[in-house]
Amino acid sequence: MAPELGSHVTRDPPPIHPLQEVPISAAVASLAKADLHLHAQADGRLDRVLAGREGARSHDWLIAAQRLYAKTPPGMSRLNGWHADRCRPEAEVDALDADPRNFIARVADVLDEAGAAGAIYVEVRFGAGTILRPDFMLLFHEAERRSQLRWPQLRAEPLISGLTPSQPGRWERILPACFGAAKHGLAGIDIIPGPYDTEADWRGVGDWTARAADAGLGLTVHAGEFSIANVAQAISLPGVSRLGHAVFAAADPRLLDGILRAGITIECCLSCNVLLGGVPSYVEHPIRQFVAYGIPVTLNSDDPLRVCTTIAREYAIAAELGFSVQDLLGMTRTAVRASFTTDARRRALLAELD
Repeated sequence: MAPELGSHVTRDPPPIHPLQEVPISAAVASLAKADLHLHAQADGRLDRVLAGREGARSHDWLIAAQRLYAKTPPGMSRLNGWHADRCRPEAEVDALDADPRNFIARVADVLDEAGAAGAIYVEVRFGAGTILRPDFMLLFHEAERRSQLRWPQLRAEPLISGLTPSQPGRWERILPACFGAAKHGLAGIDIIPGPYDTEADWRGVGDWTARAADAGLGLTVHAGEFSIANVAQAISLPGVSRLGHAVFAAADPRLLDGILRAGITIECCLSCNVLLGGVPSYVEHPIRQFVAYGIPVTLNSDDPLRVCTTIAREYAIAAELGFSVQDLLGMTRTAVRASFTTDARRRALLAELD
């Protein structure tokens, strides 16, 4: 009988700084990995692509992250500072991204980074306005095709992120476009409540999520990163099957029970949570508590440029937390099962893992 996930977790690792290099063993490096919580970050990716073309130096995200971690209080202040730190002005990014060649290149940059780290499956999150671009799905599939020439094992799906309960007009504009794109491969929607660390007004959102689920779209919600706010509402929405972060849910047994009963998978973003101060350290991250409770968990890079990480590094940190190689492979299986991909792709991925 196979050991239960997390049964090997018996020790605390030495302290790890969220921005330090972490050794990746050969066993972890060779593991098939999956990343369900991965933001595209247009400004950083375009900056890197254009710097490569021009033989210039791209933005140094490590310096920015070190400054943020050292000088900004943890929690929402750090998150706000993180999002405000852009390497190129928004108008310039939009103009550059409108060029199909640039869009394909920056999406391929995301996928190539994941493929080089051993990922067999990723879901890439794009800003809500991206869905209004008529060539979005066509360009995404072309980026995936080009990346697969270098990383044949990699499959990718797009998600639309940034819909928030407090903006019903945006839902009315964005969701119909998502429904149309679902027929061409859009996999899901990522809801980000606003306000983020206090309770949002969720009235009417259940109607939209039910319609999205009926259209075949998977649903995940950012919640519980800096408080327990919005977790209970999120897990009660029709169609929601995953939570991003959710670290504060660990402090409330009722929320843990609700997550478990609802069959929700938690997208754990270890380095992001420590860097932004959702948890004080890797050792204090509740991933092991979630596993002990029976809640499915996945490992994710979140925003790897800003966090200065990769999905391989996140797996290596989990290994430092005491998870065995078999545990880590189990998390990849969990991610594939919880993915928003097609049934055919899911079966093929699970067959490869088995």
